[in-house]
Amino acid sequence: MEPAVREAALESLRRGEPPPDLRVLDAITVGEREGIWNFWRDHYLDDYIACGGSKVKFLIGKPGSGKTHALRLMLEEAWRLGYVTIFSDARRIRLNKFDSIYQAVLDAVDVAALVAAYCATVVESLGYQAGQLAPGQDFFSWAQAQGRAADSLRREIQEKLDTLYQDRKINRSFALAFTQLCAHHLGSRRLAEEQKEILQEWLKGRTLPARSLKPLKIFTRIDKYNARHMMASFLHLLRLCGRRGLCVVVDNLSALLERGPEGRALYGRSARNEVYESLRQLLDDFAGFEGAFFVFAGRTELLHDEKGGFKSYEALWMRVQNEVTGSRPNKFADLFNQDHLVKEFFTAGTCQELQQKLNEVLGLNSGIAQEDFRCLVENVSMLSPVRRVVEAIVNQYDEGSGLSG
Repeated sequence: MEPAVREAALESLRRGEPPPDLRVLDAITVGEREGIWNFWRDHYLDDYIACGGSKVKFLIGKPGSGKTHALRLMLEEAWRLGYVTIFSDARRIRLNKFDSIYQAVLDAVDVAALVAAYCATVVESLGYQAGQLAPGQDFFSWAQAQGRAADSLRREIQEKLDTLYQDRKINRSFALAFTQLCAHHLGSRRLAEEQKEILQEWLKGRTLPARSLKPLKIFTRIDKYNARHMMASFLHLLRLCGRRGLCVVVDNLSALLERGPEGRALYGRSARNEVYESLRQLLDDFAGFEGAFFVFAGRTELLHDEKGGFKSYEALWMRVQNEVTGSRPNKFADLFNQDHLVKEFFTAGTCQELQQKLNEVLGLNSGIAQEDFRCLVENVSMLSPVRRVVEAIVNQYDEGSGLSG
């Protein structure tokens, strides 16, 4: 393993965070069969969501219980299955309006690649193969070189693009902006570079002056009132472009209860309630979405804080609480507690397996005894036993290397 990758992994583990390199993350994973990410892959991403369904999940747990670790593994699985994947952080985006969620999603999307993918379907529907074009060559010029008349070819291309405009599952302004970018990509109609950027920025939810949009026949903007319809349009378009859907993770939702460096709450009561209302609306409207899987993750304070957590907003709590509970973790539950899963599978034997993996992958030389691991697992703390065990293993290495303070 490269020294830089190893040191980055160790530094992340010291901070209580998963390693940034996915190879390391995968190599040190224990409890794969029990992991919630595998369950979500098998029962949602590879089944229900892939067939056009949509779902919102909430993942909670103590610090260090493996929430972010599980979410990153899930996103990797989703990407392999053909989903567009997005990882976001509630500390960096505002969630009190749905247009903020829409912007966070589209900010991470390569619009040009999406345009190219849709144009490839248009080219194939006209009886050609997109692979026949030379790199950098547009379809219109290429087809003319094959003997196609310009006027009839332009008309056929526009008729194919108009099917998107006429699709009732796609907002007309969204379709108009996207098809103009497609026409430019295909070469049938040219846009100035500035106009291309305006259309891309509009699709991403940016507020633009009306005078720049008017020549492009766009007379609306994406805001909190129409962002859900725009999201539904985007999701439908993804599937038309051959993608299985969208998988979005928003981590650190417990930022709603946190305070900044100066002691001020990151979210005041009214702003926090706006977020809860936005999540409530998302849950209610998700039936109208196609091929979307959203996961919001945070600490258990979201459950236990009566004044600021989920229970403080009854309309949301009524939708996410688990009415049926049992002795085993219910992985189908929309609100899943990672701590219950850890309690079930994270034993002293699992700790030794984790120690062996960390030793092998990161070149450590930890030799903590099974009895000591048992004490770490059974001890009650604000931190998850997973976090405490990892810290013990890494700290022993640091002490042996003379790196401890």
